[in-house]
Amino acid sequence: MVSEDRKAGILSSRETFSKENRRTYQESFLKQLIEHAYDSRTPLRKNMDGLGLRPSDISSIEDLQKLPITKKKDLSESQKSDPPFGGFLTVPIKDLARIHQSPGPIYDPVGRMPDYWRWKTALYSVGFRSGDIVVNTFAYHLTPAGHMFEEGIVELGGVVVPTGVGNTETQAEILKALGVTGFIGTPSFLMAILKKAKEMGFRPKEDLKLEVAFLAAEMLPESMRERFLQEYGIIARQAYGTADVGCVSFECPETVGMHIHYDVIVEIVDPDSGKVLPEGEPGEVVVTCNNKTYPLVRFGTGDLSSIMNEDCPCGRKSPKLTRIMGRVDQVTKVKGMFVHPSQVQKVLDAHPEISKARLVVERPGDQDLMKLEIELKGAVAEGFVSKVEETIRDSMKLKGVVCILEPGTLTNEQKIIEDRRKWD
Repeated sequence: MVSEDRKAGILSSRETFSKENRRTYQESFLKQLIEHAYDSRTPLRKNMDGLGLRPSDISSIEDLQKLPITKKKDLSESQKSDPPFGGFLTVPIKDLARIHQSPGPIYDPVGRMPDYWRWKTALYSVGFRSGDIVVNTFAYHLTPAGHMFEEGIVELGGVVVPTGVGNTETQAEILKALGVTGFIGTPSFLMAILKKAKEMGFRPKEDLKLEVAFLAAEMLPESMRERFLQEYGIIARQAYGTADVGCVSFECPETVGMHIHYDVIVEIVDPDSGKVLPEGEPGEVVVTCNNKTYPLVRFGTGDLSSIMNEDCPCGRKSPKLTRIMGRVDQVTKVKGMFVHPSQVQKVLDAHPEISKARLVVERPGDQDLMKLEIELKGAVAEGFVSKVEETIRDSMKLKGVVCILEPGTLTNEQKIIEDRRKWD
């Protein structure tokens, strides 16, 4: 059993940098990063040359505003025109440890270095300690999530059980048999496992040793966080990152906002104008990470949040991101998976009998529910709905139900994806 306090302690002295020392540290690595990306002839060089800029022109965090924002679609297009990494990779492929693929598709290189994705600090802040036995329920194939969190746990001295997704009964058995103390995954999946454990005759709070959960890829409602603690005795905390850049921010025991990692410069910008917004105003999260292997400078995540600079009782001095408020575009996450408007369009293209459609995401309980509302051009054959639902599974890798509406219900002005979930 882990004896260390999960509600106290700071892993790195850089987390307690004063505002001035944090700026000095970040501007030091920023200058090196810009110079390295420029000398390595990444796409940043072409952008800078086009603007008449040299590396010496980017010496402060404010100077970043002279550079364009790289969107996810820009990254995807660059990789298509200059495969496999769009010119962003600065080392030979043989120097990589792994290559992942995330939706887009986008290939994500992983450098051959400890804790490449920077999750070690986040996982410690969330409550994991050396000696923890941790089930990691994120996928290990193609996408990087499973591996990136495993790296952080191993760096902390924990033991990982790579269970991946699905098989709630097996997951519950593993929790009990191995005396698992930590969980990594989505909030809804943890709740599903705990409910399955009850169905199997376990008393989760008494029979399991689960103490701490790192929850990501979905919103964590405060009501669910409280339920994990009161009903199951589990400390539940969250963090934020992406497949492209890794860890961006993470909660501490105070659970009021997410501390921004010291190796990440975050700007909050107006999604339309690209201008940096004042503290407290919501906008797109734009990040520049201290990563010379794959230097993404001013990467637009597409996620909406805001920054706050209040002092934190935990002792960390870094600014915080508030909760993620949604997406700039209509892309949304369902059960931890991105769903794009283009995937909805693929369903429509496969079934020309559909005249209009809208994908609605709801959360009637602890699980996301995806419903495709459609209008038809005319009569359809028996079994049509089942065929459309099968296409949804093939296109989105998620289960969805189909609901036929009366003609004229949907308008052309409505979003193709509507997220109706509430996160109270």
